[in-house]
Amino acid sequence: MICLRSVKSVANNFFRLIQADCIKALPHIETQSVDFVLTDPPFNVGLKYADVNDDLPNEVYGEWCWKWLTEFHRVLKLGHYGVVFSGDTKLFYVLKALYCSGLRFHHFLKWYKPGAQAILSGSVLFGRTELALLFSNGAPDISLINRKSLYQDTLVYRACSSKDADAVDHNARRPVALYRQIINGFTKPNDVVLDCFLGSGTSFKACVNRNCIGIEISPKVCELVKKTCFGRQILGGEYKYSFEVLE
Repeated sequence: MICLRSVKSVANNFFRLIQADCIKALPHIETQSVDFVLTDPPFNVGLKYADVNDDLPNEVYGEWCWKWLTEFHRVLKLGHYGVVFSGDTKLFYVLKALYCSGLRFHHFLKWYKPGAQAILSGSVLFGRTELALLFSNGAPDISLINRKSLYQDTLVYRACSSKDADAVDHNARRPVALYRQIINGFTKPNDVVLDCFLGSGTSFKACVNRNCIGIEISPKVCELVKKTCFGRQILGGEYKYSFEVLE
């Protein structure tokens, strides 16, 4: 088991990177040890990834989503929340998988991104709004929501660009400020955040005074995350980083 309880006793700010297929890695995470899930899985819209097939038959894609959503149901603490981004055209299959997993769907968060390219949202009609599914494990604990951080359900942030100062070689980056607002809206200091499709490491960068567990399948992307995220010291806090490969 990947025991997250020990993480909190080691440091208040712990970042753990696991190179693995999330379907294989998630069963190693301790039951009800995660405070919040935030992740951005492949949308199954034909984007080119070196280590992931983003063009599965729809039903196969839905079954794959059900596998990791079922693990979210197990590892997420009762009453706590999760947010999963989804492309427009395959939203039905993600939502169906979520209902079948035992999690409770509540609402959509909307990311409005002026100037975004439609294809990146899986739509050729309206590409400037991307939806994220908000869910909980069991009855939601309303007291966990920080209304000062998350005071509305539409979040406005420009889409990432190759011209950004923090741009890296990854075709599905998310704004750090967007993730930070969501994370701060559903967590408190020292909580554990899980992102099983870590990508370029946005969740690592967005977590301040939080612990973060990131799972990423691509060795190349893991090296990118280690280069751009490991070793950061933010606001004078003590941050500890670890990396492991799960075959």
